[in-house]
Amino acid sequence: MLLIYLVGTGALGWPLAVVLLVIFLVAFYYYLSTFFTRLNQIIFRVEEIAAGGLHKLDVIGHACELDQLASALNDLVVKIKSGAATSVSRHKALSQAKNDFVTVASHQLRTPLSIIKWYIDYVISGDAGELNAEQKKYLDQVYVSNERLIDLVNSLLDVSRIDLKTFSIDPESMNLTEKAQEMAEKNANEAKKKNIRIETEFGAMPVLNFDPRLIGIVFDNLLSNAIKYTPNDGFVKFVVKKADEKILIKVVDSGIGIPSEYKPKMFSKFFRSDESKKMDSQGTGLGLYIVKSIVEKAGGKIWYESPSLENVVNGQQTESHGTAFFISFPASGMKRREGKKKLGEA
Repeated sequence: MLLIYLVGTGALGWPLAVVLLVIFLVAFYYYLSTFFTRLNQIIFRVEEIAAGGLHKLDVIGHACELDQLASALNDLVVKIKSGAATSVSRHKALSQAKNDFVTVASHQLRTPLSIIKWYIDYVISGDAGELNAEQKKYLDQVYVSNERLIDLVNSLLDVSRIDLKTFSIDPESMNLTEKAQEMAEKNANEAKKKNIRIETEFGAMPVLNFDPRLIGIVFDNLLSNAIKYTPNDGFVKFVVKKADEKILIKVVDSGIGIPSEYKPKMFSKFFRSDESKKMDSQGTGLGLYIVKSIVEKAGGKIWYESPSLENVVNGQQTESHGTAFFISFPASGMKRREGKKKLGEA
């Protein structure tokens, strides 16, 4: 905050102020990256303990909340080994502690990340003074990294609300085809960067009862994943139509495909295949878990096939195995669900 004040008052020369601001933002990004790495380690460890893996977690020794949590988990492991906790109560206690911690930590990180985003926007726009090409390049990189962290925090909050069963589903009369077209247009720029064509097939449908926010999250996750894991010059097909008294949603790609050995884990939290990590090192492994939770809680079904039969030509599999995700809802749309919070909001 002091740095921003000095820039605004002109107490620092503009070039020096930009350099100091970039150093601050990069340092903060490094801190947050380390924080989330440590957080993921603890989350995985909680899952292992709940499954019966009773070995201790390394404590780095810092007096931060994460290592205090790690110490608490180690104390719990000792109690479990000594028979002081039952299997049922330990699982509930661990799950509750994990979800509560993720919720609190995510909320605490949201505010500084939003402030950083605002200041980067302010500087990049030129309102604080002209930037040269190199300065703008550095700030653009910081902006992208900050956006990734914001997406991760939002995903963690959504996962916490799903696990705690506190999210609501509020269906309303809406045009599903218009929402599908909106999401296709939103992802068109990313597809264009890789020369991927998006083919759409939207059937005529009456006004249906869907939660606009949630079905938007579902469409966006499936489309962005399809584009992300499809090589250059490929295609993505997006279908929304009524079939056999059901609403059918289909997203097909000509991408890398999903090996059969990963099938049991595809909708698990934080799971990412080796192939997907090679194509995108920044993914969180939370998107499909969120999509599946939304669909099933709203009364729908989700499944996939890989290799995709859409990529079979004249009885032969094409070079790209591809993947097809399918979602079906009853013709009546989504089921209503009472909850304290909506997914995707503060």
